[in-house]
Parts: sequence; structure tokens; C-alpha cells
Amino acid sequence: MAVDGVRPETCSECGFDARVWRVRDAVSMLGALGVWWRLATEGLTPAELNARPSPAVWSALEYGTHSALVTAVVREGVAAVLAADGVPLPAPPSGAGATEDDEAARLDPIRAVGDLEREGAALARLAHDAPPDAWAHVGHLAGATVQAEAALFHAVHDATHHLMDVGRGLAGVGAGTPAHAGRVVRVNASDGGVPKREVACGAIAHDGLAGDRQADGLHHGRPFQALCLWSADVIAELAADGHPIGPGCAGENLTLGGIDWCSLRPGARLRVGTALAEVSFPAVPCGKQARWFSDGDFSRIAHERNPQWARWYAWVREPGQVHPGDPVTVQPR
Repeated sequence: MAVDGVRPETCSECGFDARVWRVRDAVSMLGALGVWWRLATEGLTPAELNARPSPAVWSALEYGTHSALVTAVVREGVAAVLAADGVPLPAPPSGAGATEDDEAARLDPIRAVGDLEREGAALARLAHDAPPDAWAHVGHLAGATVQAEAALFHAVHDATHHLMDVGRGLAGVGAGTPAHAGRVVRVNASDGGVPKREVACGAIAHDGLAGDRQADGLHHGRPFQALCLWSADVIAELAADGHPIGPGCAGENLTLGGIDWCSLRPGARLRVGTALAEVSFPAVPCGKQARWFSDGDFSRIAHERNPQWARWYAWVREPGQVHPGDPVTVQPR
């Protein structure tokens, strides 16, 4: 939790900054927690998901079980504070991380991911339905004051920080997206809308590419949508099929070449120039992209229909600079 349960929580390791989060962003993130975990673990064996990358680092499913528990505990506390300003709160359960003396737990992937999906959705519903003025309510722990909004954002930080841990851990045990290399073909930005135009270079911060703006603030602009990534090879394939599409048309910030696009999943990390991006969720196509398809069927790049053609959103875990021609390292050490 933040130092006093009220001041904005920040994290230099994962880039979390509560000051840029809105309640609606938290609702979106928590509501999609199950989606992240299902896509990140799809096709992996129970042995891979229970494997620790080192003796003192939790497995993917140990992190998942912890995240589900923290989300459930925070939900109970937030519900109490939203309902009654100044309510006393019970002490949260103590929890320690892995140690070298521990044996890795053997957890059921279906149950673990189901718990995360259920708890994330429950907290998302609570946050969505809460009266706006109730977020200023506080509760009291022994020696601490906890604001409802700060507690909600703590749950988001805990869950999203561990998404980063899980992605690194799966790469560490050789599961998920394999290490390989590609290149930056184009850097794209606009003042809103599509197509995004080519720019000579770009500064990438935790909130995305400098000079780029989203016209639609309702569906864009969340921290896990900091960058939009797409494949130059996919674009070339679609263009060869007769679609009038090119780099930047579908709104991607970075057009990347030579990447095994089918291998990407949530948690995969990409060193792009000097920045470090981490895949978060598939980008949902919209009607503004219909003109780039000869038959107007923009849904062909939806993940649920053709995952090999989908664009991906990404967190920015480490800011940096990017230029066309820069190397892209997938799963850097």
C-alpha cells in the first residue's frame, strides 16, 4: 500500500503511478485480469506453470494465487470503506514471498486462473457501481488511514506488477514466447485518429510515444495501452491479398519486422531501441479501420478471429528512445 494509504502509490520497478490511473482504468484492468491470465498461460503445461525460475522466486501459478488472494482481501476492505466513511478495518493477512527453503506449490492451472478471473471481475463490478463521491472515504487500520481509491489502485498495482513477474518467470523457465530478434520498420504518431504518420524517431515514456495522441479517450489511453504494436510482415500479407493497408493505417505506434507474431502473448517483453515494452492485451479493431480492407471487414484483425493478425497493446516498463532500423529483442535477458 502507499506509505500512508492515501498518497499516490508509485513503483520505479514496474512504472506504476497511481496519479495517471482513473477508476474506470482500474475497472477495465481488473475486469480483464482473467483474459490476461488465460492468454498468457494458453497452451502451457501444468509443469511449466508450476516451475520456479529460481528457488526463491514464485512460479506463475504461485503469483496467480497470491494475486487472487490480495484482490479478494482488498475488495472486502474497499467495499467496507465505500459503504461507511471512517470504518475500522481488520488487519490484512500477512504473506511472505518464496524462499529457497520452500518447495514450489503444485497448483491446478484451471482453478488458479478461474480464481483470478472471479476475483478481478468482482472488484471491477464493485468499483464500477460505486458512487463517485465515495472514493474519498477512508477506513482505519492500526496506525494507518486507508482511502478507498488508494486501496483500489493498490490492488491494481499488486496485480499488474505480478503480471510483469509472471512474464519474466515464464521466459526464465523457457515457456511462452521464445527469445528471438527483429527490427523497427516504422515509428508512427498522430494528433488523433488514423492513419498515424511516420516520424523520424520517438521518445517512449511510461504513458507512450511522445507526440502521439488518441482522439478517442473512451477506449484508449489506459496505462496498459501505452503503445500499440503491429507486424510489418502481417501488413505485407494483408496488402498482398489486395487490401489497401500500410504501416500506421491501423493505428500502431511501432511497426515491427521479423517478429514471430504468432508467438506473442501477454507478458512477452520486447526491447525496442532502448525502451522495454511488455505485451498486455490484444487491441480491439474498430470501424475507423474499415477503409483499409477491400471488403470493409476490419474484424479480420480481431484476436478472437485471427490471432496471427492481431495488433497488441503494451505497457512501457522502461522508457527509452526508438528509431526506424533499431533492433527489437524479444525476451531480452
